[in-house]
Amino acid sequence: MKINSTAGKADGFSLIEVTIAMAIAAIALMALMGLIPQGMNTMKEAGDKAIMGRIHQQIMSELQMADFEALDTFQGMEIFYDGQGEQLSDSKNQGSVEAAKQKGAFNHIYSARVSVPQAVGGRMPESVGGTAFDGYSFDGGASKNFLIRPVVIEVSAVGGLAETFDWDDENNRRMIEIYQTNVVKMGRSFTVPAP
Repeated sequence: MKINSTAGKADGFSLIEVTIAMAIAAIALMALMGLIPQGMNTMKEAGDKAIMGRIHQQIMSELQMADFEALDTFQGMEIFYDGQGEQLSDSKNQGSVEAAKQKGAFNHIYSARVSVPQAVGGRMPESVGGTAFDGYSFDGGASKNFLIRPVVIEVSAVGGLAETFDWDDENNRRMIEIYQTNVVKMGRSFTVPAP
């Protein structure tokens, strides 16, 4: 008769094995917990960029629908938005809207500044160099095309800085998302008018 020597032993893990497994799990959890703040920052930045892009599209739609000769009314305009990218008010009616929708209010999360330099003698904003703009030329400078106007839209998540935010301050440049494009006069004769 053969006696099984393991018959009295119970199957399972020893205390040392359990301790080692718990130490490995704790190290893995600590590494994963360290990634959470970075992931949260990445998600916030992605959300900000998406909302800023939507704000840019809203402003561009408005500019494209405006009369070409009226583009000067948009020059230097600052527009305010809530956390979802919905317009609160703009510089035209700032004094006539309720306090919750004004610059610096609790709902004011994003600001946008529109620059539409004049075709002759206009200046680009400081965020894109601040240089003079003297129109577009497609023939080596022989003539200027006044049917095209540059547009620079700067969008920033200003949050609590809404009252003191300076668009031209070097320290604020990293907070500003810059979109550059052109608006073209369409639907009429393409002869270039005299300046």
